[in-house]
Amino acid sequence: MNTINKKTVLISGGTDGIGKAATLRLLDDGHSVVAFSRDSCKCNQLKKVLGRIYPQKQFLVLTADVIDETSLKLVANEVVKKFGTIDILINNAGIGYLTDCDKVDMTRFQQMIQVNIVGIALLTKLIVPHMKKRKSGLIINLASISEKIAFTNSEFYSATKFGVMGYSQGIRNELKDFGIKVTTICPGTIKTSFFDVEELKRRKKIRKGETLPMLNVEDISNIISLICNQSEHCDIQDLTVMPF
Repeated sequence: MNTINKKTVLISGGTDGIGKAATLRLLDDGHSVVAFSRDSCKCNQLKKVLGRIYPQKQFLVLTADVIDETSLKLVANEVVKKFGTIDILINNAGIGYLTDCDKVDMTRFQQMIQVNIVGIALLTKLIVPHMKKRKSGLIINLASISEKIAFTNSEFYSATKFGVMGYSQGIRNELKDFGIKVTTICPGTIKTSFFDVEELKRRKKIRKGETLPMLNVEDISNIISLICNQSEHCDIQDLTVMPF
């Protein structure tokens, strides 16, 4: 276990997929980790898993929704109460909706905007003041290759992710004078619950029967570990990761 330069890390969407893998990896690295999601059942399951592996003083699992400012304020207060500070924020929570441009359900599109863009901005708004006080910090925004390239049927998802990239670039320039770094990670397809069976079938058909290559969540959690443990004179700003 690497216990050098321990940090306190807050992860949204930390009970499943990339978020859960990052929670486990960063705890293994010796950091203190607070993971939260809106799914209380998954939160309870994660608490049990972590409790069997790590000391209670090293982690916290909370239930909150990234578009509910009241619950996010409670999360921020709980983190500071237990650990005294918030060194790293990982904006991982997000949802996807893939459809044809002339068949879009605008309610679902607006919900995706709220979670994927507004949710990141809201949580960042609440955490940045803690970082400014200490004149240091790291924000990692989990995005997608879809914030660089818009694919067929993913135009609405891409619209939210292009928004994340623009927001990330802006706050990177804004916060650098406060000693706060901002990183975006843009992965290609990952083995998670993001894609349903029908979508995987559609993509396999497009590839003429070839299996869709995918990254593992551990590939991303390893990269997150690298970013969290970068030196003070290093600034990892934007990473694209594709399955090979």
